[in-house]
Amino acid sequence: MAKFSKARYSRGWIVLLATLIGLSYGGYTYVHRAITAQVYIENCGHVDYKPKVILKFCADAGVGIADIDWTQWSASQAEGTAKYSANDCNPTCVAGKFSSAEVYVKLSKLKKINGKDAFTYIQVETKDGTPLPLLKSKDDEWSLEMAG
Repeated sequence: MAKFSKARYSRGWIVLLATLIGLSYGGYTYVHRAITAQVYIENCGHVDYKPKVILKFCADAGVGIADIDWTQWSASQAEGTAKYSANDCNPTCVAGKFSSAEVYVKLSKLKKINGKDAFTYIQVETKDGTPLPLLKSKDDEWSLEMAG
């Protein structure tokens, strides 16, 4: 028993204890900063992190982007690639046909929403320079904030 008593006061135990305390504090600090520094997106009234789908028309999901692959996500902007889809609503939106195009996506305009920094603006542009489905333009943009 006397050997253990001497050993616990040795430098090895002190170094081990200091290392464990340092790693614990460092891990906590890293995780806390990562969580509080995250930037989100407002998407149809929900605050989300790196969503795979963003809708332009929340009520009927008639236009939006899906299968988003984020290539950059920072506190100033986010960029990626996705598939832009639009419903022609012919003869009705339920029976309509969806057309799609491969696009580049860019998010911007930060705003505090529910205590979180969130992107509130989106820009899309076709990869091949052809017009987007149902539009005469190769690009589209809209506010992600819900009205009212």
